[in-house]
Amino acid sequence: MEIYEKADELAQAIHQCKEYQELVAAGKELAKDEKTKKMVHDFLFLQAELAYAQSMGGTTKKKFEELNRMAPLIQSNQQASLYLAKYKTWQDMVGKIYQTIQYSMAEGMSILD
Repeated sequence: MEIYEKADELAQAIHQCKEYQELVAAGKELAKDEKTKKMVHDFLFLQAELAYAQSMGGTTKKKFEELNRMAPLIQSNQQASLYLAKYKTWQDMVGKIYQTIQYSMAEGMSILD
């Protein structure tokens, strides 16, 4: 049962984390402007589609061009830029957390290698 308690502690630490709180606050500000919120949503969705297409060896030229077309719009919008900066910081932290957890479970998953 101790592992569940540790998971609860991690959840609490996440909610108290400065970077997470900044992301949530930026998200609340972003939500006040539906047009900017949609633009950020579409940008992130397109990034995810591009990453998936690249990982599957698919064609990415059209998606890459669309992403490049959107980039100046994002950069010129302070609210969008701020949210995406906070989002990237948080995603980097989450990636490290996931990596730590995955490494700790690697031995038990070695049968799948």
